[in-house]
Amino acid sequence: MANARALLVHPDEGSDRIETALDAAGFDVTRTETAASAVAKATTGEYDCVVSEYALAGDDGVALATAIEESDAGVPVVMFTETDEEGVPEAAYENGVNRFLKKNGSASIDQLVSDVSAVSSGVPASEPRQDVSDHEPSAAEVTRAVEDAPIGISISDPDLPDYPLVYVNDAWKEHTGYPIEEVLGRNPRFLQGPGTDPETVAEIAEAIGNEEQVTVEVRNYRRDGTPFWNELTVAPVYDEDGDLAHYVGFQNDVSERKAAERLAEERAEKLATERRALDRLLGRVNGLLSDITRILVENWDPEVIPERVCEVVADEPGYAGAWIGEVSSATGQFEISAASGVAVEPGTTLDVGELPAEVREAIETEELRGGSIEGGDGGPLSPASAGGTQLLVVPLTYGKRRYGVLGIYGNGADVLDRRERKVCESVGKMIANGLHSIETTRILTTDRVSEIVVEIRDPSSTLTRIADAVGKEVEHLGTTRLDDDAGELYFRVGGGDVDLDEVADLPMVRSVRPVSETTDAVSFAVTVTESPPLARLADHGGVVSEATATADAATLTIEAPPERDVRSILDVFRDEYEGVELRSRVERESRDRTVAEFAAAVDEQLTERQRAALKTAELNGYFEWPRPVDGSEIAERMGITRQTFHQHLRAAERKLVEAYVDPRSSE
Repeated sequence: MANARALLVHPDEGSDRIETALDAAGFDVTRTETAASAVAKATTGEYDCVVSEYALAGDDGVALATAIEESDAGVPVVMFTETDEEGVPEAAYENGVNRFLKKNGSASIDQLVSDVSAVSSGVPASEPRQDVSDHEPSAAEVTRAVEDAPIGISISDPDLPDYPLVYVNDAWKEHTGYPIEEVLGRNPRFLQGPGTDPETVAEIAEAIGNEEQVTVEVRNYRRDGTPFWNELTVAPVYDEDGDLAHYVGFQNDVSERKAAERLAEERAEKLATERRALDRLLGRVNGLLSDITRILVENWDPEVIPERVCEVVADEPGYAGAWIGEVSSATGQFEISAASGVAVEPGTTLDVGELPAEVREAIETEELRGGSIEGGDGGPLSPASAGGTQLLVVPLTYGKRRYGVLGIYGNGADVLDRRERKVCESVGKMIANGLHSIETTRILTTDRVSEIVVEIRDPSSTLTRIADAVGKEVEHLGTTRLDDDAGELYFRVGGGDVDLDEVADLPMVRSVRPVSETTDAVSFAVTVTESPPLARLADHGGVVSEATATADAATLTIEAPPERDVRSILDVFRDEYEGVELRSRVERESRDRTVAEFAAAVDEQLTERQRAALKTAELNGYFEWPRPVDGSEIAERMGITRQTFHQHLRAAERKLVEAYVDPRSSE
């Protein structure tokens, strides 16, 4: 029996070693590098096994196995790969792979040869020859074999005009649908039709005229008009004197293989189209990210940044224009602060009701909105106003702080798809982070501040409930936000002998611990399940410089930049409480940074435990001399060991010293 044939589908690098091993085992190896060409070859029925790498140009090895399985070619597939990608072995077995092997040296090559031999329909090693002289077929047996052959066989007589058919077997009749009485005596060109390639016909004619063998794939038509792909081999047959006697034709219906090839080509083209679109996306996105990053680094004017952002977006290929706007808390109108490439000008105000639905939804939900909205109402922010076909609206938010929305217009079918929207969403967060950084810096460095006094008369407020539980006026010393949105609040109460049990019983309180006790005052820390609104003021440009509370009301003194909208600060509390009133607002020269401001500047540098250790030590007079308490007493109050307390305290002290010596280190 002839050696088994193996189709090796593998990139050029590394394939020589595999081919050598299979050759040595007696396999006839054919190599190819792409899944598309492999499908075309594997479905011809000429191969006993396919050996494939997973990583291929175009479709991968799993897609190749799927195509072979769908073609019903019945060719076993062995995947021999070095990939570590998760889920590949499972996907391979689910899609027709018979054996899956990892490359790990010569041992795996030996196993590959063994597995290929096991699954191949051929025999990879040469067998000893046998004496068949007494088993030669008779003329009748040969005739029967030709009659019953699974491929179409025809014979033409070149001695007759136009080389007519003088014989066809049963398979030929079955493939074409023609009965024998309509076939014999005619040239087989009657199988041709409108889809037959004239060049292929000419190639057949030339070979016959030169008495040469030819193999072609030609589009033929059955008797009922159904087209099929015919793999046709025509060869001359000579008599004993060497004269041309007949032409024999071998016909094989390869329509399914051609369909598989077409599918593979379509997949390859789809992948190529996807790759081209991805390349364009990466080029556009990389340019956009680079330009916006440079804008945020080089500019510290919050009015210039939106203008420059809109300009670079409008200049990027694929985008038609951009604008940035927000709803004014004073007028309720939508105000355009920056624009480029669009019909509206900066300073334009619009009724919220006349905005495109995508803009309204993005404002209300603070989530990305957009898509193709061609054929809209043609309003001032419609894509048509910018010469675009799509509008994507990106919220600009940092925590609870809103900086408006960014509108981006696309002018092509391949822009603002799902992947690009995710990138634009990140761009929106990056812009908001940059604006918030500038705002925070201005709060800490401004020469003038607005001092706002706010009174909250709501018995459900955190400060009021704690004051009511203590039974005295409490002074709020500071709040630390914890990782799980909880918070730790520090308080001082005048006088001694304070009962904290009722504070611990409050539903929003997780724990209470004493911090320091003197004859004049008691300090304590309360861990609550959710930070009160005052802990979120920094997101809106405010810093609490002083806060007190009784069982009836809480009074807060807040410092903010003069240009900060007071309403947004009040809304922080009004979203949570009733009875929120502005008592006063005055502008004054900024004094040196308060303890609260300094703490805000370095707060992100300290861990939760470092903050607690520093605050507890300060409230207990640990930094006074002589010290009224030692580290063991403070550690006991915190519920930790003395060694752990000192470890956290030293780390906090180091960061505070760095912030003092080099203020930039805390920025």
